Amino acid sequence: MRRLWTLAALALSLTAAGCGKQDDSKDSMRGMDGTTPMKDSQPMAGMQGMPGMSEMERMGHGPATPGGTDTAGVPVDRPAAERLGITFARAATRPIAAGTRVVGTLTYAEPRREYVNARVMGWVEKLYADYEGKPVRKGDALLALYAPELVSAQEEYLSAKQLGDSTLVAAARRRLTLWDIPEDQIELLDRTGKAQRTLLLRAPMSGEIAEKKVVEGQAVQAGDNLFLIADRSVLWVDLAVFETDARMLHLGVPVELTVDALPGRTYQGRVTFIHPSLDTTTRTLTARVEVRNRDGRLRPGMYVTARLATASTQRLTVPLTAVLPTGTRQLVFVNRGDGQFVPRDVKTGARSDSLVEVVSGLKPGDEIVASATYLLDSESNLAAAMQGLMLQMGMGLNMGGMQTPGGGEMKGMDMKGMPGMKDTTPQGGKPR
Repeated sequence: MRRLWTLAALALSLTAAGCGKQDDSKDSMRGMDGTTPMKDSQPMAGMQGMPGMSEMERMGHGPATPGGTDTAGVPVDRPAAERLGITFARAATRPIAAGTRVVGTLTYAEPRREYVNARVMGWVEKLYADYEGKPVRKGDALLALYAPELVSAQEEYLSAKQLGDSTLVAAARRRLTLWDIPEDQIELLDRTGKAQRTLLLRAPMSGEIAEKKVVEGQAVQAGDNLFLIADRSVLWVDLAVFETDARMLHLGVPVELTVDALPGRTYQGRVTFIHPSLDTTTRTLTARVEVRNRDGRLRPGMYVTARLATASTQRLTVPLTAVLPTGTRQLVFVNRGDGQFVPRDVKTGARSDSLVEVVSGLKPGDEIVASATYLLDSESNLAAAMQGLMLQMGMGLNMGGMQTPGGGEMKGMDMKGMPGMKDTTPQGGKPR
């Protein structure tokens, strides 16, 4: 690095001298051997025979890659690279299954929910389903409701039977049925011939009390929802899929689900519904997945992590860590064939947990840097900057030690003897 800064100082000094005396420097400035004048057509002509100049020319005018995105090459010492954690790989055609991870929430499946409501006005005299979450079976009594209208309807039915008018009996019986009086209570009415004071409301399905909106002794109106019964043997997961991943969604895509509350357990499901519109606030699309809750350990409200996966296809891929994103470009460091690695623009496609598809920029068999690419990126940027500075002045670039014809290495050259360079040392002998 010290040699590099020495060359940079030399280059800047030569630029300053050239700006001050352009005409004089062309005639008076001579080569490093003291005999051959330097011309525009042959920059640093006196240095052409020095050791290392051919390497400088190769680095300055190395082979370009297709697309013209390669800049300064970075030579890599393999043993040193291993110590720094730099690894290498080759671009190859491999099976890759594109996938993405999204999150969602467990909810009751809507077809497995049902409300229980009152069809007449009355009062709750006895509450059997007295807390939320209570498991119930189809036909279990939920509450006993006293309703004066129901008592009157039963008495009308008994009167019609006593009269023996089959038309009136059928009409009165249909009225009781429409008020949701269970068939067993109508049969009890036939056997006893006595009107019942209360009506039993029964569970229309098996499940659990998901919502309870009534207490004992409460007056209820016709149409009031009293209970919500839900079955959680099958649950829904509403996944929030980002707009950029929407291309992976279609009906039937397999989904692997994990729940933080149940570590080590995985559940399988498939996408059964995709919402037709996008949420403009979160820029997400809602996808629904059905999952069977065989052991009953999944509960509505739990957060779920889901992995959407598509079928594996053969694609040109590289390790995911080999691609260096710069914000506007995707770079991969490629061995250009002479042991030097150069940055190259690539376009990427599908990703998996460890691989990424390369759409363009590489071909099968290309050797690349698979990890610690940021180290080579720093060296490449520094080498490119110095190469541009040297080439602008008509010089080559030597990243190693450049030697003089006498065999000594160029270290800390004294430029006071060069034309155009003024002595800035004050009379006291100390530099200003």
